[in-house]
Amino acid sequence: MDGAVAWAVMVSALTVIVSCHKVCFIGSEYNPQSGIPPRWFLPYKDPCECTAIRLGGTRISASSYRKWAPFYLDELFLSEDSYEIQTYFSCSRATKVPIGRPKTYSLECSSPEPLGLEDGTITDDRMTASDHNQNWPASKGRLNYNGGWAARSLIDPWIEVDLIEASLIAGVITQGDGDWYVTQYKVAYKNQPSSHFEHVTDGSGNITIFIGNTDGNTPVTNLFYESAVATVMRIEPTKWSTGVGLRLELLGCNRD
Repeated sequence: MDGAVAWAVMVSALTVIVSCHKVCFIGSEYNPQSGIPPRWFLPYKDPCECTAIRLGGTRISASSYRKWAPFYLDELFLSEDSYEIQTYFSCSRATKVPIGRPKTYSLECSSPEPLGLEDGTITDDRMTASDHNQNWPASKGRLNYNGGWAARSLIDPWIEVDLIEASLIAGVITQGDGDWYVTQYKVAYKNQPSSHFEHVTDGSGNITIFIGNTDGNTPVTNLFYESAVATVMRIEPTKWSTGVGLRLELLGCNRD
């Protein structure tokens, strides 16, 4: 009987521990045509309930969260440390730093920014593709460019950007061209030019299939579950309308 009671108490305690662990995902309101930096928010009333804050992708405006009052942040803040979160938001539960608390994970830039495809900072010779259709090479695959990259073959098409130096990539903006646009895609990257490609994954470690465009002109922003340190980025269309037509921008920051 005593053993049964002890087991019940242990299970009860475990339940409390699990229920108190709340991973919160930070979202972004971002209009690439406005020139205004991304506005970060947590779709929760009380950020003090979070035991971890991770970067999540969202294309939903914070104002659409009717059930929860979004909590806006002045900067991008990520952490796997509940104490740091309590301290950052001045929560009443913040106490003395416990010995051996886990290492904090955070991005090295306060806010991801366009890395230079649209403005030409990334030069034409750093953009390549599986192939291209007539006069639509990879170098035209720039956000808001007059034209775009169009794949000739629809068998495993891809477009690639050489960043030369390791950069922290947090997301991507995609855009189609006319009747040609990509509706779904994967993102792959290399940590070093000589390394193998890895795919951007979700919280379960599965390769993320990003939802792309619904027309040929409207930009769509997707943020990664976790940012990737990369020297090469590759977009791999998996579904499209009419044909593979793509213009893009990478979001992130350079690593000093």
